[in-house]
Formats: sequence, C-alpha cells, structure tokens
Amino acid sequence: MLLTTRALLPVLNEQEQKVGHYILDHPNEVVHLAISDLAQRCAVSDATIFRFCKKVGADGYQNLKIRLAQELASARAATYVPITEQDSVAEAACKVIAADIKALEDTLSVLDLAAVERAVDALLAARRVDIYGSGGAAGSAYQLQYKLLHAGVRGVAHTDTQMQVISASLLSPDDVAVGISHSGQSKDTQHALEVAKQAGATIIAITNHPASPIAEMADIGLCTAAQESGGRGYPLGARIAQVGLIDILNECLSLKRRDETQRSLAKIAQTLRNRHA
Repeated sequence: MLLTTRALLPVLNEQEQKVGHYILDHPNEVVHLAISDLAQRCAVSDATIFRFCKKVGADGYQNLKIRLAQELASARAATYVPITEQDSVAEAACKVIAADIKALEDTLSVLDLAAVERAVDALLAARRVDIYGSGGAAGSAYQLQYKLLHAGVRGVAHTDTQMQVISASLLSPDDVAVGISHSGQSKDTQHALEVAKQAGATIIAITNHPASPIAEMADIGLCTAAQESGGRGYPLGARIAQVGLIDILNECLSLKRRDETQRSLAKIAQTLRNRHA
C-alpha cells in the first residue's frame, strides 16, 4: 500500500496528495485514525479520503487501514529515513546505503515478472533497439546498451533529445524502443517514444510511476520503487533500482541466449586483452 501510494503521488490531485503524504509520513498513526480524524489532519474532506482509497486500489478506508497494518507488520522498514543537515558523514553514508538496499527490495516486491518475460522476448526478437534516457536516466540508458551487447542484442542509447527523435522516426514494427525515466514525465523521452510508437515499434517503459505518461503509452511497463527526491536532486536509490532492473533483464536474456552470450563475452574479453597486450 505504501509503495502504491508513493508511485501514484504525481498523478493525484492536490488534495489527494495531502492524504498520500500524510500516510507516507505517519503510517503507524493512520491505522488507528477514524476517517474524520485523518481528514482533519490533512485539511481535506471525508470524500477526498474515499477517492484516495479508490485510486490506490483499496475498497474503502477500513480496507486501506487493514492493508496498511499488514504491511507495517512485516519486518522490512515501511519508509525511507531522510538525510538531515544534522547528520554526520557516517550517518549520511548509512542512510544512503539503506535507501539503495530498500529501493532494490521494494522494486523486487512490485516487479511484474510476466512483464519482464515479455520485455525479454521483445528485446531478443527485435531487429534494432533504441534506448532513450535524459538527465539522471542517461547513465541507465548506457548501462542497458552495454548489457544488451552481452546477449548479442544491438541496442543504442540516445541521450541527445534531437538524436532520440531522429532515431525514433526510423524505427519499424520489427524494432523496440525503451524509455527510461524515474518520474515517467520526461517530455523529451515521452516525445521520442511517441514518435517510435507512430513508427510501429514496441514500447518498453522503465519508470517509478505506473500511472505516468510513458508508462501509459508503453506496450510493456517495468516499474521500479525508489523514493522521491525530497528536493535533493535525483532520488536516492533511483539509479540503483534502474540498474538492478537492467541486471534482471540482462540475466534473463542470458538464460534464453546462453551460448551467444558466452561467445559475446569471450570475444569482448579477448579484444580487451589484445588491446592491452
């Protein structure tokens, strides 16, 4: 429930976001609150609470509290611990690593494994794979390109906005376009995917938000579950979650194309040895 709430925050209206933020910040308190008490604390109406419950997949406020209580009973921490100005270097370091670990755990818990398998099959069948990522997602785009080479899949990462659109316009129904955006709202990535979709390519979206624009247009959506930035730039754990998901794709590709993967890795290793001989 907490992961769903965090993922849907960007597409909720202002009043519903107040409810979502309060639940994320005070989950242990909310399970004991009547709906009127939660509405008062969030400065919203009871009707807003009901609408929020429906949007996060609960059958009502009572059902939301039951599911929230069940989640809190698990051993895993429910929320991220923010870094503050009072933290020492050691404390900040521990919180960063904890956020990275939690991002990976949370991503695994929400990952649609059937979607992973469809993505792997699409990548293996593709004549060509375009990968679009801008800003903080650019590094993940290059990481996916590198991993695809291991399985003999010819993928090219495009991080320049003009090159993204030019390349997308030349795709065909035999191709795949992968868009990577933590928020799922990158206008550049969205535009490139729209052009790729018009060209008939299969669209794969890697994002933290299942209701975001690039997730909605995708044929195959793969969701991470990192925290939001809190005004500190790219979110803690976001890149780690993206790279973790890319590693899953890489291993699944290798399992389905083991011989070619081994040959590719051997060729790469030999070429690098010859270069440094």
